[in-house]
Amino acid sequence: MIVKSLAYKNFRQFKGEGKIEFSTDKVKNVTIILGDNTYGKTTLLQMFNWCFYDKAIFNENPDFLLNLEVSNAMFNGDTEEVYIQIVLEHDNKEYTIYRKQEYIMVNGSVRGKPSQLKIEFKDLSTGITSHIHRERDMISLINTILPYDLSGYFFFDTERVQNISFRKDLADAVKGLLGLDVLDNTIKHLGKREAKTTVIGSFYADLNLEQDAQAQEALRLIQQNEEALTIIERQKSQYEDEIGKYENRKLELEERIRRNEATTKLQEQKDKLVKDLESEYKALERAYNGYRKEFADNSVHFFSQPLLEQASELLSAAKVDDKGIKDVTAESIKDIIKRGRCLCGTEIKEGNEYFNNLIEALKFVPPESIGTTIRNFKNDIINFNRPNKNDKFYESLESRMKDILLCKRRITEWEDDIKYIEKQIEGKEDTRNDQVELNEIRRRIRELNRKREQCIAKMSVTEKDIERYKKIFDSLTSASEKNNQIRQYLLYAEAIYQWIDDYYRDKEKDLRVKLEEKVNEIFNKMYHGERRVVIDEKYNTTLLTKIDDKEVESGESEGLLRVKNFAFIAGLVDLARSKIINIDGQDLGSEPYPLILDAPFSNADEIHIENISRELPKVAEQVIMFVMAKDWRYAEAVMLDRVDKQYKLVKHSDTYTTIN
Repeated sequence: MIVKSLAYKNFRQFKGEGKIEFSTDKVKNVTIILGDNTYGKTTLLQMFNWCFYDKAIFNENPDFLLNLEVSNAMFNGDTEEVYIQIVLEHDNKEYTIYRKQEYIMVNGSVRGKPSQLKIEFKDLSTGITSHIHRERDMISLINTILPYDLSGYFFFDTERVQNISFRKDLADAVKGLLGLDVLDNTIKHLGKREAKTTVIGSFYADLNLEQDAQAQEALRLIQQNEEALTIIERQKSQYEDEIGKYENRKLELEERIRRNEATTKLQEQKDKLVKDLESEYKALERAYNGYRKEFADNSVHFFSQPLLEQASELLSAAKVDDKGIKDVTAESIKDIIKRGRCLCGTEIKEGNEYFNNLIEALKFVPPESIGTTIRNFKNDIINFNRPNKNDKFYESLESRMKDILLCKRRITEWEDDIKYIEKQIEGKEDTRNDQVELNEIRRRIRELNRKREQCIAKMSVTEKDIERYKKIFDSLTSASEKNNQIRQYLLYAEAIYQWIDDYYRDKEKDLRVKLEEKVNEIFNKMYHGERRVVIDEKYNTTLLTKIDDKEVESGESEGLLRVKNFAFIAGLVDLARSKIINIDGQDLGSEPYPLILDAPFSNADEIHIENISRELPKVAEQVIMFVMAKDWRYAEAVMLDRVDKQYKLVKHSDTYTTIN
């Protein structure tokens, strides 16, 4: 499959019509499209996905593909269209794949109709052009050219894809790409006893078992257990797929946690300081409140002391006779005289001694006697002046002020510490949530392993039951002449099945070894370090590194993960192009495939960019890259002699980009 051109109209930010011609040269086989982030590189990649599979992956509003500027200019009843047309060559035929979607404005809302697919092809050997009319035939053709399960490997979104080697469909996809699907389909066609539509299953269905209820029951039990075994094997495979996915995520989380361990500790320190700071602000408020209350209750006594002392000294030095009686006023004396009898019972009447004494006392009591007033004021000074309490007031006020200053000092220090920590962790990951996720993933892996072991145990029991019922069935059907003939056919069919299955397994193992060798060959050219890629039976890839002459599993940074994925895909493409699978000279290999890559150098350093740029054009028949300018400056020197076509994305606005 070689992509010749892509034409578009009003697809997302690519307003209007445009067309891109891709390089099909055998040597200068690279097409470069330059554009920074948000310029539309990912949109170009999604044009392929939508045209082929009616699927587009966008973070925002993925179902609405019409350019927003075009949409906003529509009135009620207006219609606009989005289309993508891809021309490609595959199996000596030139295909034109065209997908269109109409949009209409109804009651102020723009709505999209279901997309429409059209395909025509020209036989390059005869020049005859044909059309495909039924949609299901068109979909089947597209999946024959490039199965949807494989599309993620060749329409490669580098910034979205994680470790592709743990994707569920990887094993089947690899086998299909390398030509093993022909053998696999043959094995499925021969089939097993439980499937009546297969060759072997149809032979078993032809056996005459009407008069042998036991044989019928044995066959039913064989088929029942074969079906159960298939289900259990599928469950086991699903559990293993999930385990692989979780193991991959576990490695990523463990690596991130190790890489950001210092950041996590700093974050914990910051959290503690923030909590302490909140408590200290509350303590400061309590200290302020205590200070204010103490000041309000006792400040008058404290600050009046100097004045009262001066007043007391002044009054003591003043020569003012004080013959008055404390708390006795002129009004109280006049009242006694008016009553005519003292409090002690002595009679008071005008002219006697007691009357005269009271009249004399009126001279020395308020309001007539200042001496009495002064004496009373002196007593008030003595009562008001409480030296012990005043001393405690000062000590208490001083203590509360120390508490306030201590709180403010702590607040200042902790706020400075928080700012310092924030500066250290700025832009770094907070892995506390990663640890929570890691613990949950470990629990899930344990649970899945337990379920997997249960499946293995059930498989063992079921396989033994199948063998037991087969022996019963074989013994019951051997007497019939017709059944003996059918059994002879069965022996041939099962022998062929076994021969192809053995050959398939040997070739699959051999392919995996060759793939691992090719992937490591490419990986070592791209990666500047000492690591090795290992590929297991399910085509999961693992990186190993040597420590003290022992190979151990190594962590994978995002940049290293990119290099490993490119090496893996490049190895697949190279083996597919080699057509290494054949039986008796019959070539079973598939067509070469292009690599269409969005942001291929994301998170890769300068050396890795140069290595990737050097190797990819060697192993792929066609390379189409959507690249940022900052990355292209490292790749250009290495790749420029392989570049046949180069374009640049021009961003006019967030909703309008053109290709120059």
